[in-house]
Amino acid sequence: MKEKTNIRKADWLRVASVVFPLLLFWVVLTINVPSSFSQYFHQYSPAYFLIVLALYYLSFRLPDKFQVVACLSLTMILFALPLSNMWASGFSDNAIIGGLLPYKDGGFYYYGANLILKGLPVVYANQATERPLFPGFLASVLFLTGQNLQITIAILVQLMGSGLYLAVRQIKNALGVLSASLFAVLLYFYIMPWTGYMMSETLGFALGCFGFALICLVANKFKWVDLLLGLMVLMVAISARAGAFFVFPFLLLWVGWVRRGEKTFSWKDAMYALVIIFVGYFLVNSIYARLLGIPPGLTFRNFSYALYGQVHGGAGWHSAIAELDTRDSSMIYRAAWDYFREHPSDLFIGFAKAYRDFFLAGWHAGDGWNYWLNFIFWLITLALTMLGLIRLFKDIRSNFSSLLLAGFMGVFFSIPFLPPVDGGTRFYASTMPFFYAIPAVGVGWLLKNIQTKAMSLGHSRIEWIAPRFISLTMLGLILFLPPMLYKVGHKPAHQVPACLPEQKPFVIELHPRSYIDLVKDGSTQCGSVPEVCLSASQKNNDEKSTDDFYQALYNFTDNTTADIRIIPAFELVAEKMHYFFISRDKLPDDPLPALLSGCATRIITKNQTIFQVETINP
Repeated sequence: MKEKTNIRKADWLRVASVVFPLLLFWVVLTINVPSSFSQYFHQYSPAYFLIVLALYYLSFRLPDKFQVVACLSLTMILFALPLSNMWASGFSDNAIIGGLLPYKDGGFYYYGANLILKGLPVVYANQATERPLFPGFLASVLFLTGQNLQITIAILVQLMGSGLYLAVRQIKNALGVLSASLFAVLLYFYIMPWTGYMMSETLGFALGCFGFALICLVANKFKWVDLLLGLMVLMVAISARAGAFFVFPFLLLWVGWVRRGEKTFSWKDAMYALVIIFVGYFLVNSIYARLLGIPPGLTFRNFSYALYGQVHGGAGWHSAIAELDTRDSSMIYRAAWDYFREHPSDLFIGFAKAYRDFFLAGWHAGDGWNYWLNFIFWLITLALTMLGLIRLFKDIRSNFSSLLLAGFMGVFFSIPFLPPVDGGTRFYASTMPFFYAIPAVGVGWLLKNIQTKAMSLGHSRIEWIAPRFISLTMLGLILFLPPMLYKVGHKPAHQVPACLPEQKPFVIELHPRSYIDLVKDGSTQCGSVPEVCLSASQKNNDEKSTDDFYQALYNFTDNTTADIRIIPAFELVAEKMHYFFISRDKLPDDPLPALLSGCATRIITKNQTIFQVETINP
């Protein structure tokens, strides 16, 4: 009896060690940390890099019973503080407005999610049409949160942190404390700049970490169920943020290698893995799109732009649209093929530029002392990567070593088709765990503490259960719930208001914390979304001098004495996504939840259509 009581107590402590850090994430967001403090956690610096490295190292050095709560708490705080800074500073650039609202690419994903919730085909939504998995996930989370945009973004950020932690635990168990600390820091500073953005890289990163953790478990104890789940999660990750698809052929070879038994290679098991990969790809990238009303040929059409740029010697994806004046992928593919036949060497020039830009990315980072420190860090990382590859080749008979090698090779051979000139290294968000695992191996070998042949000794029940549970939940939210929402979704009944000829009628839905108020100094309390101080918004705007959208916004604020509400909303009359500028004194006292209708002046900017609201119906 006493023994059972002790077991139950131990189980409750394990649960508490996970629940407490997850709750801590929300506590940090709730207390509204001042941006003057949180800003230091939302920008990379060599000093911050070393501090985070030291914190992870100290956390992993704690006794086993304290490691989970310490490391997971540290991870949750590290992800919560940059998000808190976004909300407190009202930061704006070409992807986010006021620290909260999605803009440009993010706006299209939000548009796609709203189309799904309204039961309308996900077409004419650009990025959402080309990559429908992310808007599908957004639709599911928005549905569960009552379309609360702020909570939806916070959930996505917490999933990123949870994925990072589970991936890091695998490296810690296999390679040791310092290797895991370096791996955690490299992953963190890779994804940290995207914290708070409604971009597909965030979902790709989270799923990529979960998939990495699952496949690492397969390397320790081969189970077809775990392999199926791991490959499926990784397929969704790489498809959500189209990335290093060459990982899958190498993982297929890895399965045949680790299942070889007394043979050189198990073709039967490799074929089983091939079937899983093909079925997963067809389900995720063909059937899924059609279930959301997307016609064939629209998903991944942007790959044609990248290929065209590579064929032209690494000219970048913009060259296809600029030179051909079309977004028709079939025409762009034909033009790329015609050019390749006449100038085949230019393609290999594009490939060489892609490798140069990927591996020399840290060469010119920073200035002054930061330049030299970043240069040293970059040089050390490259050296550790080389050491890690040598170690993995020497230990290739180990399941774990061969897995990391296969993952790295998949990323390496994908680089020519994902040129950094088109978007830096964000294309690799879903597979960066495989890449950064290599320098982690390098530092482990350097310290002679590599443990790839004794992985099972360090795994707790949480590390086995959590990746499976979270991955299955996310697959449900991404693959199964969105088609159901699309099937039952419908537009709410509404009446089109009568307006003057020069004005446009509108009907929109209002949702909690899915807007920002630009509050003029001295009028009311501000400082965290949705109440953003106008002065902070202007100060922390990277695009106000070049983007006519922001120029129109600030011109509107100058012409009224009231505070301004900005709402990215699905307009029910035209079935399009627009931004609405409304003087707060025109809004009802308690506008949520409700339909809002009225008349507005339409303002056309380079990238967006703005509705400047003139009148609101009672």
